[in-house]
Amino acid sequence: MPDNNAKRTENKSLDAELFSSEAYPAEETRTYGDETDTPARARKKSTKKKRPASKRKRSGQPHADQNRKTLFSVNRFQKPIGFFEWMSGAGRRESRGRTIKILGHEITFWPFFLVLMALVLVGAIVLDNASIQVDSNTVTIVGLPADLEGYTLLVISDLNGSRFGDEQNSLLRRIQSLDYDCVFLLGDMVGKGGDAQPLYELLEGLGTRKPVYFICGDSDPGPYVPTARNITGTLEQMLLEDWILGAMERGAIYVDSPICVEVDSAKLWLSPATMLNINAANNQARYEDQVAQETDGVLAGLDADYASIPYTTYRKQLAVELATAVANMNATDVHLSLAHQVPSDELIDASCAHDATSKTYLTEADLILAGHSCGGVMRLPLIGAFYIDNPSLDRYGWFPAKEDVSGLSVVSESQVYITKGLSTNSNVPLMPFRLLNQPQISVITLTAKLPDSMLG
Repeated sequence: MPDNNAKRTENKSLDAELFSSEAYPAEETRTYGDETDTPARARKKSTKKKRPASKRKRSGQPHADQNRKTLFSVNRFQKPIGFFEWMSGAGRRESRGRTIKILGHEITFWPFFLVLMALVLVGAIVLDNASIQVDSNTVTIVGLPADLEGYTLLVISDLNGSRFGDEQNSLLRRIQSLDYDCVFLLGDMVGKGGDAQPLYELLEGLGTRKPVYFICGDSDPGPYVPTARNITGTLEQMLLEDWILGAMERGAIYVDSPICVEVDSAKLWLSPATMLNINAANNQARYEDQVAQETDGVLAGLDADYASIPYTTYRKQLAVELATAVANMNATDVHLSLAHQVPSDELIDASCAHDATSKTYLTEADLILAGHSCGGVMRLPLIGAFYIDNPSLDRYGWFPAKEDVSGLSVVSESQVYITKGLSTNSNVPLMPFRLLNQPQISVITLTAKLPDSMLG
């Protein structure tokens, strides 16, 4: 057997000859390099011991998959961040958009801009809802008596229990800057909330130096209490709602039947629009018969008639007052009709078609005053109101014509004026504020002079 040691010695000598300086010159040795030519960073990296994958996942640095997961999950142990930290993008993997510096904090521009715009919008709506607009109109009534020339009406509607300043100071200051002869409150002054104090504050501020007339709106409580009060007093005290009695105690005049206002030698009739198309004689006879029947029922001990006879007696009283007004109205008198909701065109047409000489119906209204629509509550630029609560209109009140929302229009022989009012319509509960629609009070001046547009 050959000697293994001898073979290893022989191989070493061959290797020495093969890699000797004669076989490979110095230039070629430097070209390929040797162990000493390896960069220090590479040598250090090559000597680092790799950890198993399982240990790497347990270390403080999360795996890439774990990083991706935490972007879409919530760590319940994570400390909540403040507003400035959220605005500056703290905790995000990267900042988006430009940054600005406020109060020593760097704020990402776009979130700050959006929040700022929202605050500006809210502030603009609040200021707009607190700014009271005055709509001034001159209404021509042909044959207006000379004593009523320039007679001015202040029209207010739809307060709905709102306040404009402490004790209505802002509203009262606006009113005190105006010149007027009487005030008309066209309903929904209390509203569904039933708080009459804002209305009382307005009435107390107005005082009694100018007459104030008011009617009930569809959102106001009443006008009658459900059960007659068991007291000794007038029918009004027994039947009318507390807020109506409170307004009357403060000097306001409740118009639930025609009233004649004498201005020097001229007569101005005020009526509720609900009586425009009622046959006065037939109405009076009907309630007189009903009172007689219920009186017999009370004597017979019928509880139902005992409960209802105060209401029937009060309605008979109103029927008598209507018949008296029909009998005393003349063609030369001026007739103003007060409405909360605008009467339908059909009712106005019918009321104008009656023969005034028959003394059966009220004469046609020269001017009908109304509210209720609140200018549409929400308005759009270039479009105007997109809904009002009036199902009798085309499209059931959606996208109404301008004359159905506010302002002055003509129906048959009557003129109709609709004020935008002060608050919102409770039948449109989408937003409890007005949008692009300032609160409004109206000043209407009566004249017999024809406007320039008609003369032209």
